[in-house]
Amino acid sequence: MDHNISLLATLVWAVGFGLFAQVAAHRWQIPAIVLLLFGGVLLGPTALDLVHPAALGPGLAIMVKLAVAVILFEGALNLRLPVLKSSLKEIRNLTTFGVLITWILTALAAHFIAGLQWTLAIVFGALMTVTGPTVVQPLLKRLNITKRIKAILEGEAILIDPIGAILAVAALDVILGLQITRDVGFFAALWAYFGRLIVGAVVGGMAAVLLAKLQKTPHLIPAELNNLVVLAFVWSAFAAAEVLHSEAGIMSSVVMGLLLQRETLPGERQLRHFKETLTILSISVLFVLLAANLKLDTLLQEGVRGFLTVAIIMFVIRPVSVFLSLWKTTLNMREKLFIAWIGPRGIIAASVASLFGLTLAQVGIAAAERLPALTFLAIIMTVTVQGLSAAPLARLLKLQSLEGRRVVIVGANRLGRAIAQLIARHGRPVTLVDSNPTMAQAAAAENLSVVQGNALDENIMELSGLEDAETIVAVTANPEVNVLIAQAAQESFGIGRAFLALKSPHTGTAGDLLKHTRGRLGFGRAIRISAWESDPIHDLLWKVPQTWLATAMDKMEMPEELLPVLCIRAQSAEVVHSGQIWQPGDEIAFLTRLSPEAAQQCIETCLPDVR
Repeated sequence: MDHNISLLATLVWAVGFGLFAQVAAHRWQIPAIVLLLFGGVLLGPTALDLVHPAALGPGLAIMVKLAVAVILFEGALNLRLPVLKSSLKEIRNLTTFGVLITWILTALAAHFIAGLQWTLAIVFGALMTVTGPTVVQPLLKRLNITKRIKAILEGEAILIDPIGAILAVAALDVILGLQITRDVGFFAALWAYFGRLIVGAVVGGMAAVLLAKLQKTPHLIPAELNNLVVLAFVWSAFAAAEVLHSEAGIMSSVVMGLLLQRETLPGERQLRHFKETLTILSISVLFVLLAANLKLDTLLQEGVRGFLTVAIIMFVIRPVSVFLSLWKTTLNMREKLFIAWIGPRGIIAASVASLFGLTLAQVGIAAAERLPALTFLAIIMTVTVQGLSAAPLARLLKLQSLEGRRVVIVGANRLGRAIAQLIARHGRPVTLVDSNPTMAQAAAAENLSVVQGNALDENIMELSGLEDAETIVAVTANPEVNVLIAQAAQESFGIGRAFLALKSPHTGTAGDLLKHTRGRLGFGRAIRISAWESDPIHDLLWKVPQTWLATAMDKMEMPEELLPVLCIRAQSAEVVHSGQIWQPGDEIAFLTRLSPEAAQQCIETCLPDVR
């Protein structure tokens, strides 16, 4: 086949199948990387022979580097720093002690069990210290676990990528130096590691400061070019760091993302969406190309020894590393067990291993092809086993319960205070936020925790404890403000459960804004806040009967005097929202302006399938 045609076909197949795998994984609720890896091997030269990574020549390594720069920048940009404040100790330990423990134990396992020579075992041990946001973050999005556990796993995944990858590069430098000159000094070895971290951090920091100043200069960068300018800065900083010290670009991308998220940049929301799209495309294409580049027979030759090595990494080394790193922390045993189970390897390990395999083969190190083979085996096993078992394990460890998790309610009006009292009675701490001093005083008089101030002010939301909260409910009289509050809570604090009250959810400015956020319509229907300001408010607990047929909340019709607030299932109280489906045995906590007797009668006659 003509080289140009082969190159074109390779790129088209990689992009097409990569995006197909992403859609299918979303549809089937499985990790996309599983389909990407198996699909890449299937499309490669050893199977269907449709994708030929070799056709890219040296361009493959350049593609990998540029894609990795975007992936790490996007991950760091979306890492919520306020959420990490309460977990800094755990993340620090995992990315320092945890890295060292994992490196040493994995190298030993790779040498004595997999039979790798010491040079390959040491490099492989360094590669296995990384987990990676490209697999951890999509996995966590599907799990209903505490925000603190999510913050620890996300923080570890993003920060450990440059630390682990550069450790592997430094180890390779030392090994190659010994292989060629037989003389590598102690300080040279230290600089091989810390020098890359320092150079990358300095270059990334300078690029972030310069970009922030340029973006804040009025009328300098057109809005339609803003995202592309940021992309150009990310790649330029990556390249500059690489020129100064090879493989330092990884650190520059992470530092740049971390610093930029502290700035209030114009078009920041569009920038995040743009980088997320680029990341998905990069991951999809890279995994297909790298998996297709893998020789299937080499992977199969790892056999039992390879399988056993990876199993020890998953079930022995990862738990030992996590429990030693988190020994004197406030995490309970169930939380430590879950963190110990989640350690999937991702694109950084795959890309670096692929490049290392070629480099080691060129200098004559025997069995160099085993390094990418064993790395891909680790990726396949960790992603498949941990990705498919994470949700059942979270349920088994009772980490999905919302009991004891804080709720922040914005709006201390009569309805907001009644909702707060109801939620508090069902085992969840509540804090109210309101800028009106009269409302705040009324909440304090009812012995409710309250913060007076503007809910769109990040400092006020920090005072409310939002960085530790799992849910925010916006019930101010202004629907547009409710939407903005939900959006700000999600973007600044990573709140996944944002529920807001709207008068007309399907029309108007607020309705349009709701479509562009991840917020949900609170209580399943439209609400007029003013209607709850005068009449007495009662509460009522109703158990869903066994005869109940599954009906989505937004398909039910009930009078506005009857407001479903909480759905209690297995002692976990979740705010009612549109799309929620009640199950037989659930308990529904209502607020009502009717008398309790009239409200009970209304339930029996108004709700569907009630016998």
